[in-house]
Amino acid sequence: MKSICFVVATPFTANAFLLEHVKQLSLLYEVTLCLNLSLYTLSEDFDVKKVRVINIAIQRKIHPIKDIVTLFALFIVFRKEKFDAIHTVSPKAGLLGMLAAFFSGTKNRIHTFTGQIWVTSNGLSKYFYKLIDKIICWLATNAFADSQSQIDFLISEGVCKKNVIQMLGSGSISGVNLERFIPDDEVRSEYRNLMGAHQNDINFLFVGRICRDKGINDLLAAYEKIQNQVKERNFLWIVGPDEENLTSLLRNKYPKLQKQITWCGPTNAPEKYMAAADILVLPSYREGFGNVVIEAAACKIPTIAYKTEGIIDAIEDKQTGLLANKYDIENLSLLMELLATNTNLRKKLGQNAYERVMTMFSSKVVTAAWISFYQKILADSN
Repeated sequence: MKSICFVVATPFTANAFLLEHVKQLSLLYEVTLCLNLSLYTLSEDFDVKKVRVINIAIQRKIHPIKDIVTLFALFIVFRKEKFDAIHTVSPKAGLLGMLAAFFSGTKNRIHTFTGQIWVTSNGLSKYFYKLIDKIICWLATNAFADSQSQIDFLISEGVCKKNVIQMLGSGSISGVNLERFIPDDEVRSEYRNLMGAHQNDINFLFVGRICRDKGINDLLAAYEKIQNQVKERNFLWIVGPDEENLTSLLRNKYPKLQKQITWCGPTNAPEKYMAAADILVLPSYREGFGNVVIEAAACKIPTIAYKTEGIIDAIEDKQTGLLANKYDIENLSLLMELLATNTNLRKKLGQNAYERVMTMFSSKVVTAAWISFYQKILADSN
């Protein structure tokens, strides 16, 4: 049986993006996951009887000595297992995984780009991280991005050549499990009660890694601005792992908001919060696509986000959500106020977003595209 190895830095990435693909691919191939189990909890939905999991101490941030040790560990695994294909996701896993795959002689080396760190960097840092992406693209036999705008951006920046990088399906690395992410009145009522919110309150939601690049500082600044304008009771739920230890800092910076803000921490059930919320807000500075946007859309929740590559593929501005100018906190707050106070517009955008997801971004459609790709390249490997 042919074999595939996926390499990611953290189980958070595997849980969010690879679960459905791995489930289906494991029915056809021997599938292995290489990741750092100390960084997050791997979802119990991964069937370890069908999917082998190897703990590799991949660090998210640059650490020269540890990175060399990790590169050697990956090389040893790859040489021993002789995988037919190695597929990496995220910059650090991509660099180390593609280098190890190249030197171990793996024929099929695939990388998926899901956003670029260097977009928000400057000077030598920008050059360094951009060089990493160029090396990854050079080492990969196949490269993917999860949105057309990201592909255009990578080509225009000279990171990838037009004939090397492509997109599977309509975009999104994983699509949406439409049996899991659904409008659910029962869950909505249950979670609102759990969070101390009344049924008619306005609930803003952020789902993602709590870090500066996700615009968490901008979100709280914008949320503070709307308090004098929105008369309805409103709350902000922040769901996700705190990667930069920002929670305490932000609590101290916005003490008057803390009765309205709930720091929910990481979760394996984001669909529960989405079913209970009214508006998703994602002021991220960089995204490959913004899968959380279409997950919320499947729950009939519109999104307000910054206008960036990737996001502009996930949201049709003024049709399925609203786009603010990047870094423009005033613009962001005005859009938050608009959706909080205009029930008809909020519901219209949510319904439009729902219909678009049903048509274009089902996880079954995206997974089918992944399977078709692997069937082709692994058949060619015979």
